[in-house]
Amino acid sequence: MNHSLRILATWSMLAVLLSTAACHAKEMPDSRRDYLLAHEHGWIDLTVKAPSGAAGIKAGESCDIALLVNGEMLLVESADLAAADSAGMPVGYRFVAPAGKLQAELHIGRCVKDELVVKVPLQLDKDHLLALAFDGAAATAGAATPFEPASLEWVRAEMLRMQASGRANDAATEKLTRLAIYSAVLNAVGVLALLGFASSRRR
Repeated sequence: MNHSLRILATWSMLAVLLSTAACHAKEMPDSRRDYLLAHEHGWIDLTVKAPSGAAGIKAGESCDIALLVNGEMLLVESADLAAADSAGMPVGYRFVAPAGKLQAELHIGRCVKDELVVKVPLQLDKDHLLALAFDGAAATAGAATPFEPASLEWVRAEMLRMQASGRANDAATEKLTRLAIYSAVLNAVGVLALLGFASSRRR
């Protein structure tokens, strides 16, 4: 498989993975997600560690995780947070949210006797990604940064760009190969001419 075909195969696989991930997203109904994407929105990157200061922690029990923004449930998940922390792989989620001033509520239950509720105000700017981290006791929001999520359209554009780049590289390689052959031929002709000249001088 040549270089161009390998690039196309790689990006095609990425496109399949992106579309599969989109089909299995559980944060919100597609109709609500599409509405948010059509209006001013940003993205929240939520990282959650196992509760450490809550009373009645149930060892070995998975946690129910929910995030409400302005009273709307944007995320409902379940994860073994303690096991993830032990493995050094914190649990995280990324999802779309309306832009503006938000009141977020992180709910963690089942793995603790009493449900843990952490409230934190957020300022989510349009087309920005806001990091929200729960360290086991408190939730803190980081600085928002400009963000453009990968999409199937973006993947297609990258495939076309890399395909064109591959064709350009192939053309350049072919041109260099021709020049190398011409150079070798000219050098050979020059050597033969010198040998013939030297032979005629000896005669």
